[in-house]
Amino acid sequence: QAAESGIIKVKTIAARNTDILAALKENSSEVVQPFLMGCGTKEPKITQLCLAAIQRLMSHEVVSEAAAGNIINMLWQLMENSLEELKLLQTVLVLLTTNTVVHDEALSKAIVLCFRLHFTKDNITNNTAAATVRQVVTVVFERVVAEDEQYKDTIDQPVAVQANSNRRSVSTLKPCAKDAYMLFQDLCQLVNADAPYWLVGMTEMTRTFGLELLESVLNDFPQVFLQHQEFSFLLKERVCPLVIKLFSPNIKFRQGSSTSSSPAPVEKPYFPICMRLLRVVSVLIKQFYSLLVTECEIFLSLLVKFLDADKPQWLRAVAVESIHRLCVQPQLLRSFCQSYDMKQHSTKVFRDIVNALGSFIQSLFLVPSTGNASVMPNQTGSNALGNTGSAQTNPGVLGIGGGATVLPAFEYRGTWIPILNVTVQGSAKATYLEMLDKVEPPTIPEGYAMSVAFHCLLDLVRGITTMIEGELGEAETVSQTTAETTSLPAQSSEQQDLQSVSDQTEKELVSRAVWEEMVNACWCGLLAALSLLLDASTDEAATENILKAELTMAVLCGRLGLCVCQKVIVTTSKYWILNSDSFLFNFPLAYSIQGQNVQMISPSSESHQQVVAVGQPLTLQPQGTVMLTSKNIQCMRTLLNLAHCHGAILGTSWQLVLATLQHLVWILGLKPGVGGALKPGRAVEGPSTVLTTAVMTDLPVISNILSRLFESSQYLDDVSLHHLINALCSLSLEAMDMAYGNNKEPSLFAVAKLLETGLVNMHRIEILWRPLTGHLLEVCQHPNSRMREWGAEALTSLIKAGLTFSHDPPLSQNQRLQLLLLNPLKELSNISHPDIRIKQLECVLQILQSQGDSLGPGWPLVLGVMGAIRSDQG
Repeated sequence: QAAESGIIKVKTIAARNTDILAALKENSSEVVQPFLMGCGTKEPKITQLCLAAIQRLMSHEVVSEAAAGNIINMLWQLMENSLEELKLLQTVLVLLTTNTVVHDEALSKAIVLCFRLHFTKDNITNNTAAATVRQVVTVVFERVVAEDEQYKDTIDQPVAVQANSNRRSVSTLKPCAKDAYMLFQDLCQLVNADAPYWLVGMTEMTRTFGLELLESVLNDFPQVFLQHQEFSFLLKERVCPLVIKLFSPNIKFRQGSSTSSSPAPVEKPYFPICMRLLRVVSVLIKQFYSLLVTECEIFLSLLVKFLDADKPQWLRAVAVESIHRLCVQPQLLRSFCQSYDMKQHSTKVFRDIVNALGSFIQSLFLVPSTGNASVMPNQTGSNALGNTGSAQTNPGVLGIGGGATVLPAFEYRGTWIPILNVTVQGSAKATYLEMLDKVEPPTIPEGYAMSVAFHCLLDLVRGITTMIEGELGEAETVSQTTAETTSLPAQSSEQQDLQSVSDQTEKELVSRAVWEEMVNACWCGLLAALSLLLDASTDEAATENILKAELTMAVLCGRLGLCVCQKVIVTTSKYWILNSDSFLFNFPLAYSIQGQNVQMISPSSESHQQVVAVGQPLTLQPQGTVMLTSKNIQCMRTLLNLAHCHGAILGTSWQLVLATLQHLVWILGLKPGVGGALKPGRAVEGPSTVLTTAVMTDLPVISNILSRLFESSQYLDDVSLHHLINALCSLSLEAMDMAYGNNKEPSLFAVAKLLETGLVNMHRIEILWRPLTGHLLEVCQHPNSRMREWGAEALTSLIKAGLTFSHDPPLSQNQRLQLLLLNPLKELSNISHPDIRIKQLECVLQILQSQGDSLGPGWPLVLGVMGAIRSDQG
């Protein structure tokens, strides 16, 4: 009967109306009625046909709100009788995705229906229902976005929030937003194991599923939470407390405590919950940091706590993955620094994260990985290690097809940790945070946590330096352009120009403070961790990456003018280059900087590097020999690179760099030749220096780089050049002190390099002539014959070069400069050593031969030199 009257109805509608669909929609309750009754028969065949028909009606959007309500009630009955469950889910999805007529109670009923089907006995139904729930939740939030889009031009005045803004009322929200609000609020209720307000009729729910839904909503629709204060209120009042509450068992848990006190009924053990919580926290920090400053502080300190050595291995692994997600977002780290580290009574969150990574790495070396199945011999991922026992006896060597290959690894005081290839540079690809299907905590392959932590450090350094250097560059260009504009004469707009310039400088000061705070907060911890890894690294690529990170940090400190930090970083590099039973500096590096004690672990003596050179240390009493390994040479190249490319920002750190290079040159037996270049020469002491062929071939390269380093001093500005000359003079003074009272071979590095620097800076010789020649005259008076011979060589070479150089204006017109250049020659007459006087006269002879005709006013000086040859000198 119903069917027949329905057919008549449809016919009349088709006959009378031009717009058939709209008319059908008005009468859809009657049209749908027969199909609903058909479903009521509970006959499988009929039910299937009816559901298919209803879906067709929906897909043409001819279902009114009332009809939709009736359809949902009918679907509910079918669900309670567990009939046609997959078809039901399909129908709900079609109903909710094709139109927006379903709201309020009807919508909540449809959602509950899907949730209930997620917990049936049948696996396929469960999985389909889970997928449907996810889609439906997404649809509900997509409607909010569409609704906001639709009303964005008609901005209605936001209702003034009452003084106590924890209003529960959602009366101000539009229909779609209201549904989404109720849904999200109930998800929080369910995860918290409380009864829902809106999703009436829920029978059961798992925490894991609830957390996944919360995470996907927060991740996919941040704008909804940021634009509607009702939603931000939910975040603050419901989500954050919930997360903190659920974390509590993990915080209290200590490994080795016998009972694990479980909170309110949690269906599954920790791993699934904890891992999902960390995912939610990652999203909260990434998307809503600005809203949740205080809450994020708590989350971040929790993350740091989870790295502690007494936490289970899998918890430490997922925590380090979460921290890695933060480390690849420099802007976020910068906000941490501004919101926490720079505030007076706040936790130093950024510093803590960096230090925690450092102590985490240290703990991995110090704690043998026993207990928590952190090593499973035959587990995939680490099965390459074969039997762990054998791997321990002969660490890092794999017998593959007879030939042994060395695995990249860190080795420190007997603890061997392989370096796994965990992620690409600059992206945090997590493994364990993605294991949503695992119930049992996974076994973590050995070396995984260490490799992630290592990448954290590298990404942190790279991110921070790229960000700060980019901003520094911008600031510099802006200040240049403002300087240019202000120098142009424009009267009328001068006021506002000045205003904008002062705004600019203020902005720059603020940024600068943040940059400095970031570097100050992290460099101690970074350096301690990187130095430890550098010592432990047995892999050339890893060593290269660590050195690169230290280099970029040193350069950044230099550009920001943070001398203390830069000095320490350079000192550690120096320490590494010369670390051979630390003969030169017998100190474990412990710095107390700004009250932070940083203990650098002193290098482990059993180095696994190939020894490439053995030589004498440059000290007063030779204490045996020194061995240089390939790692020392690698470090040296980094230091040379630093000095070569960034000499202008080294400032007083030049002293450290040069002392280190002098030492190396000494060990490698390089001797000065013409013009001050160092050439491989045999050490006078001979037998103690042993160089492998690998280094022998490298020597010309090293001496070449050294010469290029000093040649590039012509591009330094005057101040930096003075820093360089001062450093060389004080090095030379030290070498002179060492050479007193013995006639052994002195170190001539500084004298040779003073000569080389003078020769390439002839075009501005006036600014450095006095300090340069003044020092060389002192060297010429030294009792050690080799020392003073080189002093005189350097001085006379400089004078000859100065006189032949084509100055602008030429010397014939610049009498003052000519006398300045010749003056040291006259000063040599005060020295009584005959060898020096011979050098002096040879020099005069050469000058007369080449430039006698152009000496002019210099003649009295030259004649004075000859006149000073007294009778007692034969």
